[in-house]
Amino acid sequence: MKNPFKREYETEYNRWVSFYPKFNTSLYVEKAGYFDERPQVHTSVTQLIIMLLTPILLFYSLWFLLLIPFMFIGWGALYIYLPIKTGIQDCESAAWGFNYHNDTIWIYIGGGGNFEGGKKWITIDVPWHIDWYRTSTLLYDNTWFHETKNNRKRWNGNNVGSYDWLEKNKWKETHPYIDNYDGTQVNATISVEEREWRPKWFKWTNLFAKVRKTISVDFDKEVGSEKGSWKGGVLGCGYELLPGETPQQCLKRMEIERKF
Repeated sequence: MKNPFKREYETEYNRWVSFYPKFNTSLYVEKAGYFDERPQVHTSVTQLIIMLLTPILLFYSLWFLLLIPFMFIGWGALYIYLPIKTGIQDCESAAWGFNYHNDTIWIYIGGGGNFEGGKKWITIDVPWHIDWYRTSTLLYDNTWFHETKNNRKRWNGNNVGSYDWLEKNKWKETHPYIDNYDGTQVNATISVEEREWRPKWFKWTNLFAKVRKTISVDFDKEVGSEKGSWKGGVLGCGYELLPGETPQQCLKRMEIERKF
């Protein structure tokens, strides 16, 4: 007979280990799992093996110090649930350790849980972390307005650099556009923008820059399969310009290729 006074684990799953056949770039301990009161260890099979073997192998040779970098990345992601009852019911609890994603190293240093800010962390961007550098808008006189970190557009006012000023002075053309969903014709007003991203540690040079030039498209009526419905159709989008392509040619190519 089940003891009514025995406290059960406050957990969604009863398993003690979860395994996924993929690479892992984290090693940290959470105070509790996702609505699981048990502390949770995030690691991988190879990381765990190296952590267990390295202290022993170092007695034989210091060459085994070369294995230490493999403590930070490994294969066979493991989530290990420790048999400790914390009583915590939260979707994001405090954590200690590190994680790596989006070209950023996240060092977890505790935290107060989901209702008090979740995890606390320190971040370190790796040298190849891509960061926004500029957005350039083509003007009606075929010059460019360059928005950078130190020259940001402002929401109000008629001064140079404001959104109002830019909207009045940017290059625009309006062309007929056939909605390939049902063949109806609308008007599409296009403008041209160019965006540039650079590695955060190399913003002083454009040697490693990533540049993308697009047309911005505004339709005067809804297009696509959702038009007329409660969701609403598409009223605007962007499309990447190919080298040597005019904005109008790009719009016509989008008319054929893109389905909304």
